[in-house]
Amino acid sequence: MDEEEISLSGGRFTPGVVRLGYTVRRPLREGLAESLLTYLEIAGFSGAPRFRGRDDKCRAVLTYIEGSVPSELGHFEDAALAAAAGLLRRFHDATAGFPAVGEAAAEVVCHNDFSPTNAVFRDGLPYAVIDFDTLAPGTRLWDLGYSAFTWLDIGNDDYSGAEQLRRLAVFADGYGLAACPAEAILSHAVVRQNALAAKARAAGQSDIAEWAAVAAEWTARHMASKSMP
Repeated sequence: MDEEEISLSGGRFTPGVVRLGYTVRRPLREGLAESLLTYLEIAGFSGAPRFRGRDDKCRAVLTYIEGSVPSELGHFEDAALAAAAGLLRRFHDATAGFPAVGEAAAEVVCHNDFSPTNAVFRDGLPYAVIDFDTLAPGTRLWDLGYSAFTWLDIGNDDYSGAEQLRRLAVFADGYGLAACPAEAILSHAVVRQNALAAKARAAGQSDIAEWAAVAAEWTARHMASKSMP
């Protein structure tokens, strides 16, 4: 008896993504993502699905990772923030030798959308990275700025500027690289917020553009003008 395809929930944008047995079938551009996932498997990085080719519908076949995926940003305790940053650090370290990185004279492959909605959780902590549609060679701080923005939900008035600075220090410590201190991550978070606002505005995504622009203004007003604790 043929197995049934099950649409996967979780995440923010998952059109056409289904589970079939112990695999995930999804649209995925040929090229960088396929090569990187193969490279990560060879490198022994466990925090990503494995690429298993294409099916008869030309969809990418990925291994299914057990766990849960948040559907929205939300409040995450210090342990989850530190674990998320540590997962991103391991991803970056694993990609540093990827050929496309050297060809671009970059540091690592940036995920470019490593938010809670693109992480698989187990026991309340992020365990794996998913959704590789926005991969590109770049710098660690470029990726860290966006990830800090989304994991801390910077711009959310539920938090004070002082509390977000404290949480940012937890995130930076979780990444654990002296070249990527909290102050540098914060400056890149503002850049990524403004970049997202501009990109969304150009694409006619007014809701996202407004959210990112308001978040950038909040960050500059409450955090960027203050020194780190």
